[in-house]
Amino acid sequence: MTAVDELQRQAELFRASGLLGKPGAMSRLFEFLLARSLSGEAPKEIEIALQVFGKSASFDVAQDSVVRVYVHKLRRRLEDFATRSLTQYDARITIPKGEYRLVLEPVATLAPAPPVVEVAPPVQVAPPEPSPPRRRWLKPALAALAAFVCGAVLTYVLTFDAHDRNLSAVRHSAIWEPLLQDDLPITVVVGDYFLLGEVDEASNVQRLVREFYINSNQDFLDHVQLNPEQMRRYRNLDLTYLPAASAFALQDLVPVLNAGKPVRVTLLSELNASVLKSTHVVYVGYISGMGMLGDRVFAQSRLALGGSFDELHDIQTGTTYVSTAMPTGSEGGAFRDFGYFSTFAGPNGNRVVVISGTRDNGVMHVAETLSHRAGVAEIASKAAGADSFESLYEIDGMARAGLNARLLFVSAMKNDSIWSGAP
Repeated sequence: MTAVDELQRQAELFRASGLLGKPGAMSRLFEFLLARSLSGEAPKEIEIALQVFGKSASFDVAQDSVVRVYVHKLRRRLEDFATRSLTQYDARITIPKGEYRLVLEPVATLAPAPPVVEVAPPVQVAPPEPSPPRRRWLKPALAALAAFVCGAVLTYVLTFDAHDRNLSAVRHSAIWEPLLQDDLPITVVVGDYFLLGEVDEASNVQRLVREFYINSNQDFLDHVQLNPEQMRRYRNLDLTYLPAASAFALQDLVPVLNAGKPVRVTLLSELNASVLKSTHVVYVGYISGMGMLGDRVFAQSRLALGGSFDELHDIQTGTTYVSTAMPTGSEGGAFRDFGYFSTFAGPNGNRVVVISGTRDNGVMHVAETLSHRAGVAEIASKAAGADSFESLYEIDGMARAGLNARLLFVSAMKNDSIWSGAP
């Protein structure tokens, strides 16, 4: 097998491992470097910026580190893959420091040489007496025990890899530990959109529509009683739909929440006061899909909704943030999206975690951030020990793929009026 064939084989195994994550910048970078490496070429940083991340010709590699950041992340994931498969293959894919190409490195060169222990020759005054027959089994038994202990330690070290260490650190962070350390169940609430059928004069459904003030069957019934004439043009079809971001976000969150306690999933349209009081709640979805939970989330937030759910107004600074991301399925060029996160006390000693955004990239970025040690550590450090806090991210992207993200702020929240008048 040639080096090119082996590189292709290792690339297929790496893809199959799932370490590249969901389709996006990371997978595009890997495929680009692989194609160039198979042809024996090493691209320059500016080439990667233009062809992988869609940067303009005026891109300055000295001012923008997006390529170096993603190459570093890819190198770490390749190292994780090598750690998991260390005993299975003779070589691994790696990215040499200071270069932008994929190479095969023999596994044998990765393992450190065993330490050399010099043992001084024993000094004997007289020949030792033969061991009593009943103790002849002692030395072999001790040797077997030592071998067993060493084997157990070695197995633990090899299996408790970087992925496990990351997951352990995330679960013990200030964000997730309050939800995972007790026996209270967790409810993952997925923000769905409640759809209505708009009817004509003959009561035939002409199209499906979304009214942001109607998020459940109960909301529909309430509005029918309050505005019977207005609601006459709608029919409740009991239909909902979910943004694509929810699936990708749950992919990142499931390993974190799978910690040996009950976890159930429900839709926002089915959320009720009993769930809010008796379980920890993790909301995943658009800001516009929060429904009844949105009033509580923004009761003590420094953010307020602007003219639409794509617009957020920072009360403290007077800054207005407007998402320019297109809906799922729409093609477009460069865009800007926003991801929102908050965690605060529930109405009955439980916790509420909100993973949200104005559009898909905002939701997905927050979920990915909260499933990695560096992400939760950054938020927790800036929260400065606050029990309840929120954060906002700005994500730049192109053609529906997020490229750069910036943490705009982490701010403490007060629980004083979050649940005032709560059902």
